[in-house]
Amino acid sequence: MVKTMLSTLLTLTLAVAMAACGGAREEKAVENQAENTRGASQPEVASSPPAPRPGELVWVYRKSGRKQCEGGGVTLQQSLAKLRENGVMVQESRCGVRTDRMYPAVCGAPTGDILLHLVSMDALDAALELGYDPAEQMQYQFSECRDNSA
Repeated sequence: MVKTMLSTLLTLTLAVAMAACGGAREEKAVENQAENTRGASQPEVASSPPAPRPGELVWVYRKSGRKQCEGGGVTLQQSLAKLRENGVMVQESRCGVRTDRMYPAVCGAPTGDILLHLVSMDALDAALELGYDPAEQMQYQFSECRDNSA
């Protein structure tokens, strides 16, 4: 009971702090974290990524590099071009946000924005060499791509 109350109090405190900097997406991540802490089952998100068939396709990702209150970073198109220029065939590209980490609402701090690409398993090594990681290692959901301006 005390653990639940402390978790709820922490969640509310973080939500207020994040709302002050306009971190609506981060606030949702805090709510999801609180649900997971209480042991509640999280409803399946309609935009959850499709599971690739084993041995055929895999989602890879990289951080967008976007900073809170500042923008910047790499666009989805720039990330896609980097892969294609290095011979990696991309089946699909999407923007996303990590849901397995919390990002404090502080100007200049990173966001949970990620860039996702669906590639063949044959191209995985090439994508890894370019700085991408398999998306199966973390939790995320697809999101609308955001403008990189502040």
